[in-house]
Amino acid sequence: SGVNKVTGEEVAIKIIDRKEMQEDDEVALRTEVEILSGIDHPNVVKMYEVFDEPDYLYIVLELMSGGELFDRIVEKESYSEKEAADTISPIVDAIRYCHENGIIHRDLKPENLLYETKEEGAVIKISDFGLARFLPNDNFATTACGTPGYVAPEIISGKGYGAPVDIWSIGITLYILLWGFPPFYNEDNAELFEEIKKGDFEFPSPYWDDISDMAKDLISKILVVKPSERLDIEGIMAHPWITGEDTPRTELAEVKEKIKKYNAARKLKKATLSIMAANRFKNVLKHLTK
Repeated sequence: SGVNKVTGEEVAIKIIDRKEMQEDDEVALRTEVEILSGIDHPNVVKMYEVFDEPDYLYIVLELMSGGELFDRIVEKESYSEKEAADTISPIVDAIRYCHENGIIHRDLKPENLLYETKEEGAVIKISDFGLARFLPNDNFATTACGTPGYVAPEIISGKGYGAPVDIWSIGITLYILLWGFPPFYNEDNAELFEEIKKGDFEFPSPYWDDISDMAKDLISKILVVKPSERLDIEGIMAHPWITGEDTPRTELAEVKEKIKKYNAARKLKKATLSIMAANRFKNVLKHLTK
């Protein structure tokens, strides 16, 4: 982090060593900077400035000191479906804004959802646009990328994809927010991708018995394999679970405990895996999409 000498404001500084970068990394970085420089939404991390040096690139960003989404949920005194709906709603609006501006994020997941401060009513924002791309209407991307558990079936199938990949990731995140565990889970990435391509998931009893039918309806309409049949952003924002006063406020203590365990396991896994995992992910995708 750093400090603005004029205003005294604390900022985050992302330092990129260009000496180690491949040409496609440089292109991706330039795209990220271009995307961030044009985004202005209250729920997207702001980029203030870029210092372009021969050996290093310095990206000055808004400092997000409030921590990741899951960490905050674990710390909450009370947690309900209404709380989950109010948490995901601004993220959905930020993705709507991105899509309207021809941008897809491609790596939407709880680790990339950060709070501005530690305060109770802090704003949640989407960070890390490292995989984001400009994708105007009716165009398709083909690059296999993302995070295994959150990646949409059309990315795995290699048929070309568009904005609905972000909607799928919202559905996965929402499922975890209400159960503390992802709908598709397998330690073997190849098997995980096969599960995702089929799109078969459940709301296992007794864990989901206390979750409202409204919530299950929304998730079922988002986690649809065919992108054209998947609920769109407007549909999510208008859904009664997101908008409704009827969204349950019953305490979800068990879910909070599950999120705590899942979060701890995820962090341990993240600490033990290196770039090899990302390469393995790409290799598995190449194998599946041939």
